Amino acid sequence: MQKIMTLLLGVAVLSGCATQKTGKECADNFTVSGSLLTGKTFTSSVSLPNTPFATAYDRAHKSLVREGFYIQNADAKRGAISAYQDVILSERTAPLNVQVEQAGSGSRVNLVFVVAGGMYAPESGVRDGFCRITDGVTQQVPVRPQ
Repeated sequence: MQKIMTLLLGVAVLSGCATQKTGKECADNFTVSGSLLTGKTFTSSVSLPNTPFATAYDRAHKSLVREGFYIQNADAKRGAISAYQDVILSERTAPLNVQVEQAGSGSRVNLVFVVAGGMYAPESGVRDGFCRITDGVTQQVPVRPQ
C-alpha cells in the first residue's frame, strides 16, 4: 500500500511540474489534443506587440523554410501560411498552419500542427520547433553571406 501511495504522490508532483509557466510565451501557450490513435493537434501562439503585421508575416514565412517546412500555400494579405513536412519512412505529410494577425499596432502568430492517427510526434520536439519558429519571427535572423 505504501508503494502505491508513493507512486500516486510522485505522479501528482510531476503533474504539477508540467503545468508550471516557463516564461517563454510559445511554450506557455502550447497545447496538445487527441491521441496516438485519433491523431494529435498541437497549437501555440505568441503576441508581438512591437512587430508590425507585414514584418511578422515575412519573418514567419522565412522561419518556416529555415525549419525545413515546404510552403504549400501562402497568402500575405490574409496572413495565412500552409506548410508541411514529410514524414520519415512514409509517403504521408504533417501539415502546419500559421496565421499571422494584426493585434493593435503589433501582431499575433498562431500555429497549428497536425499529426495523423498512428503517427508519433514527441510533444517536446513539436514545442521546441514551435519556439524556434516564433523565435525566428521575434528576432530578425541575419542572412548568411554567400
